[in-house]
Amino acid sequence: MKTQFRDLLRRKALRCFLTATILFAVFLNFAPVLADGGIAISGSFYQQVFEIPQGSSVSGPSIYVVVFNNGSEDLQVRMTSQAPPGVSAILSQSDFTLLPGGQQEVLVGVEVTQDAVPGEYDISVVAESSKEGITGIQLAGAAAQNARLKVLGESALVTVQSMSLDGQPVVAMVRLYRVVDGQNHEVAYSETGTLETKVAPGSFIAASYMGGEKLAEESFTVAANDKRTVALSGATVYFEGFGVVLNYQKESGKLAFVQLVYAVRNLYQRVDKGEVILEVSRDEAPLDELSLATLSPLEMGRVGLNYNYIPAGGWVDGSYSFKLQLKLNDKPYAASKVEQLKVDSGGEGGGMTPVVIGGIAAAVVVAAGVVWLFVGKRRRV
Repeated sequence: MKTQFRDLLRRKALRCFLTATILFAVFLNFAPVLADGGIAISGSFYQQVFEIPQGSSVSGPSIYVVVFNNGSEDLQVRMTSQAPPGVSAILSQSDFTLLPGGQQEVLVGVEVTQDAVPGEYDISVVAESSKEGITGIQLAGAAAQNARLKVLGESALVTVQSMSLDGQPVVAMVRLYRVVDGQNHEVAYSETGTLETKVAPGSFIAASYMGGEKLAEESFTVAANDKRTVALSGATVYFEGFGVVLNYQKESGKLAFVQLVYAVRNLYQRVDKGEVILEVSRDEAPLDELSLATLSPLEMGRVGLNYNYIPAGGWVDGSYSFKLQLKLNDKPYAASKVEQLKVDSGGEGGGMTPVVIGGIAAAVVVAAGVVWLFVGKRRRV
């Protein structure tokens, strides 16, 4: 009787353990964690259906691995990959340190060259760990996650554009998913509002997002050699006509300041509070972050605004980037396109010679409406 009771308890304990393990895995939505020497790897990479045409790639925020340090010492982690000729795994992180109990997410993209041989292959993402030992750096362990890849010789071209409700292009997150057996597998994404990519024939879903909220979605199918353009209409508040106007000193001819001109367009409904944030970088390093305007409330329609900007330390040689962010009720919602300005003092007499790169500088002036002014000459002050 006692033996039967102990067996019953063991069976109940085993069932509880298995149930807890399954619930934990479902809750995390991860692959089973593979571990060796304190390092472990999990994530979504193994779940992907990689069917990639020659000369194309697959990437997206939903394709990743997570590396864990389950040990009691710091680990130095090096990320590598294994792939057939003509195929590369692009990793967002390659070398990093993990503290005990720490974890690091690594985005994974897969690129296939034009001369890759069509066929089915295995690809792997590997996390190798090392730690400081008595005799120096020692290999501590490794963990890997594998996926299947099918390289195709046929393809279709897909272009996706995020649009406002009145048909104007807007900056938004655009994501493209391939539908296989009822499951969505991300193949491409863009943060500019425009996406163009070569895909394998099949069924797809394109979606646009602002501030983490889905604006629009469309399902479609493409066959080999198709060219498909998808317009996703849904943005209700966005930046319109962001541009940079250069202003020069009359005496020296040097750059004095730049005038940032733009409009905020609200097509849907009154918002209690809107705020415009300016982000400035020089040579890809953050330089300034300023609050340019508070719109309380932000009514329906169009509001034309401008701001005169000078760096706190003055203009120096380099490539400047200007980007506007829009917050609605203190939450990030929309972004402008990026305007770039190159400042070079190597010209004759040491004067600044700025050049606006990548777009047409435009001025927005509010009178009875918004008047678009294309910059055709320098202003002098």
